[in-house]
Amino acid sequence: MALVEMSAQSLQLVYSLLAPLWVELSFLLFFSLGYFYLRAETFQKGKKVPKAKQGFSPNFRAIVRKTIEAEAASGNALKLLEAWRAEESSAPTPKDLLKPVVQAFLDADVENIDQVIEHLHAHKESLGSSWACTLVLDTVARSGNVKVMMQLWDLCQKKLNLSRSCSMYEVILGGFASAGHPEKVKDFEALMSKDRLKLSPRGHSLIIKGFLKNGLVGEVLPRIVAMTSLGHLVPAFAVAQFLRVAAEQGQAPQMYEKLLENKVALGTEAVTVILEECVRLRDPKLARRVEQAAREAKVSFSVHAYDAMLKTCAEDCDVHAIELFKEMQAEGHSISEGLCVGLLARCADGKFLSFAEEVVRFVRAGPGMSIAVYSGLMKVYAYSGMYGKACDLYDQIRSDGLEPDTMMYGCLMKFSVECGRTALSQELSEKLSVLDIQNYMSLIKAAGRDRDVDRAFSIIQRLRENDVKPDAIAFNCVLDVCVKAGDLSRARKLLQEMKDLALLDIITYNTLLKGYCSQGDIKGAKDLLAEMTDAGYAPNDVSYNCILNVAVNKGSFEDAWDTISKMEQMNVRPDHYTVSIMLKALKRAKGSRDVQRCLGFLDRSQIDPCSDEILMNTVLETYIRHKELKRLESLLSKFEQSSLRPSVPTYGSIIKAYANLKRPEKCWHYWNEMQNQRGLEPNDIVYGCMLDALVCNGQVDEAVKLFENSRIKPNAVLCSILVKGFTNSGQTVRAMALWHEMREKGVKMNTAACNAFVDAQARVGNMEEVLQIVEAMALDGCQPDGITHSTIVKGYAMKGDLDKAMEVLRSMQASGVYHDAIVYNTILDGCSKHRRPDLVDKVLDSMDKHRISPTNFTLGILVKFYSRQKQLDKAFQCMSSLPKRGNFVPNCQVWSCLMGACLLNGSPNKALHVFRDMRAAGQSADTRACTSLVSGLVRMGQLKEAVQVVDEVCQGRCSVDQDCLESLLAALAQKGLREEVAKPLLDRLRKAQVDHGLHLPAAPLPRSPEVPISGRLMAATLPSSGNRQK
Repeated sequence: MALVEMSAQSLQLVYSLLAPLWVELSFLLFFSLGYFYLRAETFQKGKKVPKAKQGFSPNFRAIVRKTIEAEAASGNALKLLEAWRAEESSAPTPKDLLKPVVQAFLDADVENIDQVIEHLHAHKESLGSSWACTLVLDTVARSGNVKVMMQLWDLCQKKLNLSRSCSMYEVILGGFASAGHPEKVKDFEALMSKDRLKLSPRGHSLIIKGFLKNGLVGEVLPRIVAMTSLGHLVPAFAVAQFLRVAAEQGQAPQMYEKLLENKVALGTEAVTVILEECVRLRDPKLARRVEQAAREAKVSFSVHAYDAMLKTCAEDCDVHAIELFKEMQAEGHSISEGLCVGLLARCADGKFLSFAEEVVRFVRAGPGMSIAVYSGLMKVYAYSGMYGKACDLYDQIRSDGLEPDTMMYGCLMKFSVECGRTALSQELSEKLSVLDIQNYMSLIKAAGRDRDVDRAFSIIQRLRENDVKPDAIAFNCVLDVCVKAGDLSRARKLLQEMKDLALLDIITYNTLLKGYCSQGDIKGAKDLLAEMTDAGYAPNDVSYNCILNVAVNKGSFEDAWDTISKMEQMNVRPDHYTVSIMLKALKRAKGSRDVQRCLGFLDRSQIDPCSDEILMNTVLETYIRHKELKRLESLLSKFEQSSLRPSVPTYGSIIKAYANLKRPEKCWHYWNEMQNQRGLEPNDIVYGCMLDALVCNGQVDEAVKLFENSRIKPNAVLCSILVKGFTNSGQTVRAMALWHEMREKGVKMNTAACNAFVDAQARVGNMEEVLQIVEAMALDGCQPDGITHSTIVKGYAMKGDLDKAMEVLRSMQASGVYHDAIVYNTILDGCSKHRRPDLVDKVLDSMDKHRISPTNFTLGILVKFYSRQKQLDKAFQCMSSLPKRGNFVPNCQVWSCLMGACLLNGSPNKALHVFRDMRAAGQSADTRACTSLVSGLVRMGQLKEAVQVVDEVCQGRCSVDQDCLESLLAALAQKGLREEVAKPLLDRLRKAQVDHGLHLPAAPLPRSPEVPISGRLMAATLPSSGNRQK
């Protein structure tokens, strides 16, 4: 009993413990029963069944299998089918042999390919599933035989009673895509959708692959985008191949942008493809965008990708190439010698010196220099015009134990001639056992450099001795030597010899023509033109350019234009040299007509200045010299869009051009590009252009910093530029400090630089400093010239020490130093400002004695002077006599000055006469002069005369100040002439569209003896202010 109770207590205890877990235990029990029930079939399959109870499936015999494999490998389809047919009825075809069998039917017996389906049906237990059918369809689809593919598609469904699976659909879709039938692909996609099936990533890939095979880029892009939008990863090979096909069709950039828009992932291979296309298209901007996008997507770059980016940057002279090159090394990529040589070749085309030297540094530190690398570097120097540096490489090559090949020796000979190292060309020629014709020509050109005609003829003789027959090119080179040396008699003899050898050509005649033209023998040149025409050689652009150049050098513009007309008549198109010659002629042009005519010729020639560096420089200089700022701006805009890679001198012209356009930021841009990106070293001239650009644009402090940080040794020209900046900004102390600094450094000054320093001090009357500089000029071997003395005179005149100024003038006269009217005008202006009438007649007598012709400036000073002295008659006498003495026509400023003098001296009638005489002389008064006249007439009560002047002025192209017209209308109203005179005048002004809101006073103003005139108008009576005498 006790035992029973204990058992009951134990069960009660267990029950109480498990009570909270009954729900969980029940769930576990039912889950286990359900799992075993659903998986019963699996457990049964896992049981081992005796072999007798299994359905045994026979296999192909080993010998048949080997035969089929062998015939498939050898491509013998008929024998393969023969072996298969002998075995197929007794056993199902193994999976690995099914594909070769189907391919054999396609190759040799496509009409009976349905036997494959019969075979699948016969062995339905082993081959009647969808995988076998899919394999058969896939093989046919890959062959592109759509007709057979559809035939088998139908048989699979009818004969084998198979339902259409996703894999079968995908194979069919890939087949249609491979055959180039996008419409069929769409039809089957719709059918697949009806069967409630969806394309797998593999299906998308099959369609993309098929479309790419047929170049259907437009069909592929939506597929790639669709895969991406569905979250599928597009195979990297598919994207890369898509871009390759797009590149072949010229659509790679557009397709790349579409891929980016739709956030399609691009792998390393795809990035490489588009970068290589950027190289082919020479599109550096796209390459930089591709690189940036790849970096943001964290795509790694292959060797080929770096190769493409480096080539693009090198061609574009982008300093980013240096960063990429260093990054490529850091990534551990192998950099071949071929890549380095290719990069050097691209650096040569763009004159990208800094990157070329970076590549060479890598080669020197790594594998070591070779002839191929030296050759590439030599090409870079030569293309940059640095022939001396190219020749210097010869010693480095020999010190590295290398021997130049024949081609390099030929190039070195050519470069040595270009830089004037003719001795080196001779030395190099001796290194070659056999010289070819090009080497001999280099030697002849070297003789031409030295003007050595005998040596040139001896080289021709060496050619003959070495059994090398001189051709027309070699003879023309010798002829050119004769022309350069000015030996036209030997040139004529050589011409006759060439004629006997039947080696004459148009170059021969043009070379000799250049000789006649260089000696200014126009008659000889024209006779030769006639001779060459008789010989059957029509003059070409080179011929006419020679004649044109002579005419321009002699200053004969009409002869030059006659030559241009003849070229146009003969349908000979002008070239870069023709345009350059005519623009060069503008240096001697005297009027705007010649300038506009030449610029019109430039426009008419339709030659792009950016296509030739020499022409570019010439056109820039022309526009700058003649202040053609709109043309200058347009040309610079074209240049920035062009592919022209400027050399150092061209950078100087560009900086100078932007300085004239007041664009210092652009000057800095090209200065930095030249040095930091291209690695080009500025010469003294370009450095001076940059300093001048800063000085002319008010950036004197920046100019000083550039000057102090430069590696170029200071010289007189650079100092004079800085002094000009100090002078213009009133920093005379800094100018003097610079002078002391340059003397301490031993910089040799010239007269022009000393004059700049003298001018800086003379302008503010610092005569002690002026005399200090002048005294030092003798120690520096600089002879003071007329400008020096004129500047000293200006300093004394500025200070008011006119007696000293006269002493300097007399010293100039006594020593015979050249001087012109400027120095006399300076003293006369000082007499006017400092009230020294006693010197005026002496200065004028001195001018007359030394036959110095007065100018408009002289006349203007005297008119102002006599006006202030209340000697109006003398002012009129000067107006009458000085133009005859100086043979000049008074300009509008002088007439206005005389008119103001009359008003200042209370002679309004004389002022009116001057105004009308001025108009009769063909000079038009400006707004300031007209306003002064009308104001003076109103002030003096000459109202009707003032109205007449306003009417005359408004009929022309001048005007009268608004305040002045309002004062006139007010004065008329005050005099009771409101309706009679003022209103009709206002109507006429409105009709002439010059009223600008003028109105008549509503009522007459109180009478006043004078109408008040603004101080500004009174000050406008004379061109410049001065102290009026009472």
